[in-house]
Amino acid sequence: MSQKANEMLSDYNPDDFTVKLLSSLDNIVPGSPGFKFYNSFEDGVRAYVPDASPEVIEKARQIAESEEMQDALKVMGYIDTSDKVIAGYAGIKNVLSLFGGGGAKKRTFESDPQQALDAGVKALAIAYAVYKLIPGGISEKVSEFKSLDTGKEMAIYFASIEVALPFLDNAVEGGAGLIQKLMKSNSGITDKFGALAGGGAAQASEMLNSLAGPLDSYIGVAKDHAGTIADKVKTYLPAAANVADSATGAVATGADLLPVWTFLGARLVTEVAARRAAAG
Repeated sequence: MSQKANEMLSDYNPDDFTVKLLSSLDNIVPGSPGFKFYNSFEDGVRAYVPDASPEVIEKARQIAESEEMQDALKVMGYIDTSDKVIAGYAGIKNVLSLFGGGGAKKRTFESDPQQALDAGVKALAIAYAVYKLIPGGISEKVSEFKSLDTGKEMAIYFASIEVALPFLDNAVEGGAGLIQKLMKSNSGITDKFGALAGGGAAQASEMLNSLAGPLDSYIGVAKDHAGTIADKVKTYLPAAANVADSATGAVATGADLLPVWTFLGARLVTEVAARRAAAG
């Protein structure tokens, strides 16, 4: 049994805000793969390999228990916990307030350095997971990530919720190098990720250099649907914009709005393990 991935998936239900948000983004942002809900590792393997034999499922479980897979799961879980809770809620709150009369404040990396720090750490977490989970050289890792359903889900969520909405002015400016601009906007991003991940910042940074182009492309698409995305989020939590900006307020609103990255990380591990097992 892939115990860690299964435990992470089992915390989610179809009516959770996290699941609804990911499903909605799938219906809004072009290039989405078609969201498939599952909350067990075995169901996840069957979602990606419908004709998986018991032997393939067992092999996928063994792959998911590897040190590399466990490292990736640990990091993806970390970014939803402890002192990240308030930062995570701030991201959702930005989504809810962006089109709700929040004034004319510029939405840029420089105007909200804490949110930029948070987004940069998440970008490195994605890169770290890709580096750890997918075999081969850098170009092979990028190509495989782009082909994965969960890779697309992860890129779309990051592009939409972590960058395009809170930093809409940067996104509208567009152009190449938006991810690089984000990473340069706060000198503490790499150090914070290194502390969170217990090392691995150099590997993640190298990987992100090659993932930046695909992520930039998704931001370019997501920005054109920013209003629709924000309106959809508001339909799920109409009172959330008025909740105090605190961990207590976030929990009172519904804590399941926070652990999106835990869910995405477990889904990525499940799909990569399923594909590798099916390939033999």
